[in-house]
Amino acid sequence: MTCKASTPCCTFTSAKKQEQTESRWFALKVFHNKVNLLECKIASVDGAECYVPREHIVVESADGKLVQKEKQAITGLMFLKINPSHLPLIKKEIGNSAMFYPAADGTPAIISEKEMTMFRLVASAGTGGLEYLAESSACYSVGQKVRVIDGPFAGAEGNICRIRGNRRLVVSIHGICAIATSYIPACFLKKID
Repeated sequence: MTCKASTPCCTFTSAKKQEQTESRWFALKVFHNKVNLLECKIASVDGAECYVPREHIVVESADGKLVQKEKQAITGLMFLKINPSHLPLIKKEIGNSAMFYPAADGTPAIISEKEMTMFRLVASAGTGGLEYLAESSACYSVGQKVRVIDGPFAGAEGNICRIRGNRRLVVSIHGICAIATSYIPACFLKKID
């Protein structure tokens, strides 16, 4: 399937507690490699926006040529921006193909706009060397809070830390995933108080 609905790490809050008039970000764990299918289904819902972190890789084709392909950066992860009042409709559309990441009260967890903006800024910078981390890698997100002031990640905010000896920016979506950039020179960083 070739449909791409949209290609353009905070505390969760419950969908019940949010105003029902404004669209919010949610995360879905998609089962059985059905991300592309769900992305097309959800795109048909009025006002819905999907974001699937993707990366470009080079593979060798059957005839020996190197071909660039796009693949999911984090298998089975999809982000969805919808009006919380559309949750019942979306749940019906996805059926048993996916589940929403839950908040403490069991309702679908809402991801802040700032977390999504920072995550998307880093994930779509078009640079190599990004590393996607499971949320269980929370030890990576300790360290000085910084803002990147220059380079391909300019504007991104996160925690700086060392991973395999290199200074890297880690941007996380609490409870779901994190992304670590490639090396960032100290002169590109500004401490956030």
